[in-house]
This record gives sequence, structure tokens and C-alpha cells, in this order.
Amino acid sequence: MKKFLALMLALVMAVMMSACAGQPTDPVADPTQAPTASGDPATDDPAAPADDDGMAEDQTLRVSIAVDLTDLNPLTETTTEGSEMMMTVLDSLVRQGENGTIEMGSGLAESWDVSEDGLTYTFHLRDAKFSNGDPIRAQDFEYTWKKALAPETASEYAYMLYTIEGAQAYNVGEGTVDGVAIHAVDDKTLEVKLVNPIDYFVGTLVIPQFSVVPEGYIEECGDQFFMDVEHMVFCGPFVMTEWVPSQHITVEKNPNYWDADSVKLDKIIFEMVTETNTIVNMYNTDQIDVMKVGADFLDTYRGEAGFISVTEPVTEYVKFNCQNEFFANAKIRKAFSMALDRVSYMNDFMRTGSSPAYGFIPPSIQGSGAKDFRDNNGDLYKDLGNGATVEEANALLDEGLAEIGKTREDLNQGLSLVIGQGDDNLKTSQVFQEYWKNNLGVDVEIKSLQYSLRQAEYQGKEYTIGKEGWGADYNDAMSFLELFITDSPYNDVYYSNPEFDKLLAEANTLHGDERLKKMEEAEKILVETDGVIAPTFFQTRSWVAKDKVKGIIRNGTGLRVDYKHVYIAK
Repeated sequence: MKKFLALMLALVMAVMMSACAGQPTDPVADPTQAPTASGDPATDDPAAPADDDGMAEDQTLRVSIAVDLTDLNPLTETTTEGSEMMMTVLDSLVRQGENGTIEMGSGLAESWDVSEDGLTYTFHLRDAKFSNGDPIRAQDFEYTWKKALAPETASEYAYMLYTIEGAQAYNVGEGTVDGVAIHAVDDKTLEVKLVNPIDYFVGTLVIPQFSVVPEGYIEECGDQFFMDVEHMVFCGPFVMTEWVPSQHITVEKNPNYWDADSVKLDKIIFEMVTETNTIVNMYNTDQIDVMKVGADFLDTYRGEAGFISVTEPVTEYVKFNCQNEFFANAKIRKAFSMALDRVSYMNDFMRTGSSPAYGFIPPSIQGSGAKDFRDNNGDLYKDLGNGATVEEANALLDEGLAEIGKTREDLNQGLSLVIGQGDDNLKTSQVFQEYWKNNLGVDVEIKSLQYSLRQAEYQGKEYTIGKEGWGADYNDAMSFLELFITDSPYNDVYYSNPEFDKLLAEANTLHGDERLKKMEEAEKILVETDGVIAPTFFQTRSWVAKDKVKGIIRNGTGLRVDYKHVYIAK
């Protein structure tokens, strides 16, 4: 997640129907979003918690996070779990609600207006304070967003601001900060000018990188900015009071939060535990109140009132290093993909309710003709679970090796699969390792690494195969396809295809179905023709919460979980 060159500007700007002239943007509900979670999902109303008489005396929530969070800087943090945790202590101009809705007045902006041409957004800030008591001003937003764009910040999410005029040029060192069209008109008015009309612009504002810190605060903290709780300042429902790396993070209610009356919890403790049996034991012994449920325990907790499954626009996939002498060859890449059995993997091993993926874009993402993207493009390859044979996979591998003048013995030296930590990752890697051994006769070492080490492995360009997942930052196919543009900061497979880049550039000069069809063609090149990645499944995740925990909001995109309205019932 890094920086783009000039091509990316055209790609990230979806030229879509502009907002109504001079009118506030209406609340938008994303039909792909999941229902509210916690307690009884059908009856809980997070906006209307129980009266104080119905609330427990101890308003402490304990949540497990199955990763070791190492970066809490809101400008550079990139993990799903980190973003979820950080948005307990941060707020933005808008805050996402149930079913993906974004309502006027949900965040630090009381309202906003859109110019007739759809390019200029004028946000009117409410009276609000930082946790240190300083007022939150438009100048603070201008400062923070421009800091996220500053080349020296190296924010991997800087590209999300490329929708703003002058942002990309500044971020890649071809423009100045004064050329970025983010302007504080006065203390309460923030004006932002876009390069093109983008109807999903407001929906992108819910992530930490669009939050705010006081003007000058980064310079005041220097290298210690958000490295410990003494060098943090907050604007959200809670403040961080303790961070013990690899153990836990504690946040407590923020008395200076603009909507403090809606916050019922006194404290949330995030326990960083990666071992599944340990997490389950902590849940069963009431050491935690909320946990993600792994496949082996779905049947155990499925009947509980606080159980919920969320089908998300998230794709898990295997990726190949296109700079590696073997995986630079498309036939070798596709042979490794074909040798998998996604149906068996889902049904016999994972058993999470997720579905096998024979394309990259999830079914819930819109395609042309008012159909799902996946319906239009269908299955883009075969594997052992949908019609391919071991003989076909081996023939493809031999063809690829012949093309590069190598043998199987050459290939079978130093292959490795880089994965994240946790039991699910280990189980997946072992299944794939067995498929490749049994079906292709190759040995692949498993390298389980924490996030920072995994990224270093990818950026070093020496790895051969990796396993990753990607969820939409906004509900559009571009959120997935832009990863593999030649100069994309996320393109750590080092893929480059001018036709793929051209299709995405053209897509963003078009409207409606014409635009969507260009992206459908691009996905076919990426997956069907070039086999750059091997998507494995479209994700469904499940959680369980104690029956006393009420009001958790879970969504598929954007802010995927919000604890702002949670309370503990008696």
C-alpha cells in the first residue's frame, strides 16, 4: 500500500453520475452490507441502547484481535484489524452506520454541500474537541490530509486521496502542497475539490486516514507520533490509555467526544491473541466477550444468540512473484492454480461458509447490465474442483518450464509460501502444500510471518508465492483491480500489462455499463489470460458475542465494525 505514478490518477477517479447540484448528499445504503451483529441481530438497535436501569454496572467490553498490531499511526496503518480498533478512538467527517449507511451529521461534519458540477464538496464542521480539549477546526483536517499525502509520510493509503485535485502530483513529488485542493475556508468550513465527480467520495471518508489530528501535532511529537499513548491525541468515542505490544490495548470513554452521550461503554480491552484454542478458552471462561469464530468451532457457537456470519466483499488469493524466473511465466502460474481443489478446500477443510472463487471480483460487486460482476464474467479458470485434471495441470507446468528452458528439478529448489500468522493461515498453507506436492510433485516451504516481516519479504522481491486477502475499500470493482496497475503501491507481484492498464484508464473516462465492461475485460486479462493471482475463496466471517453484549455494528466495506453504540446489558 504505497504510491502511484501518473496513470493512477485516471484510474482511481470513477467518472460516475454527479451529486445533485447544490444539495446535501443523501444517506447511501449499500445493499451488499451485512446486518447488524451482537446479541440478537434481528432485534438489537444500536442507536437506542437500553435505559440505564437495564445496563450492567460494569460497562467493560473485552474483544479478541487475532493479530499483533504493530503500527497504530492513523496515517500509515493498513490492516483491517488495526483500522477497526483505531476507529474506536478516531472520528472523521462522517461515520458509517448500519447496513453501510452514511447519514448527514453522523460524524464531525454537521452537513455538506456539493457544487452543481459535482466537483466541490463543502463540509460544515460541528462544535467538537480533541481529547486534549482543543477545538477541532477545518485547518486541522487540511493539515492532516495533506500530511497523509506528504511523500515523506509514505502512507500506503495516500492514493485514496487522489480523488482530490493536486493530491497525486504532490504525493509523487511532481507538485506542491499548495496545489492540493483541500482548503480551510474558516474554522468551521472545509472545502475539497475533486478531479472528477465521484458519487462514492463521501463513502471513502470512514477510514482512519481521513480522520484528523491537531495542526502541528506531528511535528510536535516527531518520531514518537502515535508510537505510545503519551504521543497520541484522539477525536473519537474512546481514548487509548494503554498499549502493551503483543498483549493488549485498552481504550476508555472520551469525555470530550462530541457525541459522548451516545457512548455507553466505559472501557474496551482488545486482547491480541493469535492461537485459536487460547481464544476459545478465553471466551468460554469469560475472559473475553467477543471473538471471531474459526471453522472448527462454527457448529459449537452457531446456535448462540450472539452469533453472526457476515459475507463480505473480500477475496482470498494466492499471488505469484512475476519477477521470479519461474513465476514470470503465465503457464507455470496457472499450473499452480489449476493444481488446487477449491471445492474440497472449502467443504472439507475450511468449512466457514465461504464460497470457492473462480474470479477475483466478489459476487456482491456490481457489474454491467445491472448484474453482479461475477455473474457477467463467470468462472475464469478451472481447477481440480471444477473440471480440470491432474494431467492438465502437469502438462501446463511442463509447457511453461520448456518455454523458459528449465526443468522440474530446477523449479523444485527453494519454493516457499509466505503466509500470515494464526491457525487458519497455517491450515490453509498446509492444504495448499499438500495439493502442490501430490498433484505437481513440488515441495513448497511454509513461511508464517507477522505483517511487517511479510511485507518486507514481498518488498524484497525474493519471495516466490504468497497468500493474501483483499477487501473492498469502497463498493466498486476498481477497489480490487487497481492493485495490479503497473505502478500501484500494492502491486507486490510486480505485474505489468499495458493492455490491463489501458482498460482501467479507459474505464474512468466512461459512465455506467461502458465503464463496468472495461473493468470486466481487465479482470479477464489479469486472471484468465495472465494468471497473475489464483483467487481461492470469497470470504464469509463469523463472530460470537456474549448475550449481554448489545449494539455492535458490522459492515462489509468501509468501517467494518463499530463499537460506538455498544453496551453491556444486565
